[in-house]
Amino acid sequence: MHLADTHNYRLYLILLAFAIVLLASYTSLNLLRRVAAANARHQKLWIACSAITLGVGIWSMHFIAMLACPLPADITYDIFTVFTSMAVAVIGSLIGFFVTYFVKFQTPKFLLGGTFMGLTISGMHYIGVGALNLVEIRYLPIPFILSILLAILASILTLYLSASSRQSLVTSCLVISVSFIGMHDMGMLAAEMTFPAINTLATPQGAHLDVFVLAILVAFGTLIFLSICMICSLKIDQQLAEQSALKASLLDTSVDCMMMFNSRGWIIECNPAAAAAFGYTRKQALSLTMFDFLFPFDQNGEAAASLFQQLKRQDEALIGKRIEMTAYRSDRSEFPAEITITGFQFGGKQVFAVIIRDLTEQRRTITATAS
Repeated sequence: MHLADTHNYRLYLILLAFAIVLLASYTSLNLLRRVAAANARHQKLWIACSAITLGVGIWSMHFIAMLACPLPADITYDIFTVFTSMAVAVIGSLIGFFVTYFVKFQTPKFLLGGTFMGLTISGMHYIGVGALNLVEIRYLPIPFILSILLAILASILTLYLSASSRQSLVTSCLVISVSFIGMHDMGMLAAEMTFPAINTLATPQGAHLDVFVLAILVAFGTLIFLSICMICSLKIDQQLAEQSALKASLLDTSVDCMMMFNSRGWIIECNPAAAAAFGYTRKQALSLTMFDFLFPFDQNGEAAASLFQQLKRQDEALIGKRIEMTAYRSDRSEFPAEITITGFQFGGKQVFAVIIRDLTEQRRTITATAS
């Protein structure tokens, strides 16, 4: 029997398989959106959860799509081999995702991670086909090779889309799902199966269930797994939103001037106290650099360049230390200030936070006391 004869395929199971891999792709990519805002330990956790989700989804799609094939009713599956194929898919996804997110070189990492992931996904497919009991399988060379190439291409595409923030989430999920369904279909096209006469005295080596019941059980189990991942993700999102709201309240109500700027010095956030103290609106402040607040407008830039170099090399004499400097308002008036600069990583980029405290009143008090 050649599985290219598709007139007896169960179309409803093909559609179910597509829906499963589509939902798994969406869940996986949605989990990856948490990576940028997470610390290093949590980043690894989110990437692992995303990879496992996609690996389980691809395996589930493959198994349900296999059940759509017109096989004899007495055919059973070797359970150990079935779960081995799932483990291979999950391990391949994990390695592919971790190569993509933790290897430093750019384009080659997609090729390296995608090639390994594609080989393991195609391995999952053929191990899964091999789980059929009482079946002799011969593979046609050209479709067999094409299925492996399609698996590699689909994996490279998946890793690229997972790392790209410019692509639509829905479009990415559709592309990933169609790619892996196409790979599965090509793999089944390569298979020529023959069914020797079944020995009625032989004891079946695997579990035997109605095809529809088995497909529903696999789909239901996968949906439960994906739902748990999504619910946990949403709860963590809610906690992060509450923490962000609390931090924003603290920032807005602080009497000290607080600003954040990137590694090039551009202001990326400031609180109302900073805007009021320097005489800028928030919109105006976000169009300036940190150096515009700390150096005279007509200076030649040597002091600013020196500060920039100190920030770049994370100079211990500057980072985390309280330093007294002169700060400058929008009207070019100056005031004594105490500044404290700290640095941290956010979304894989260096960010600095600065607290600026106006010392004018303190200096007046000291002068009055001394008089």
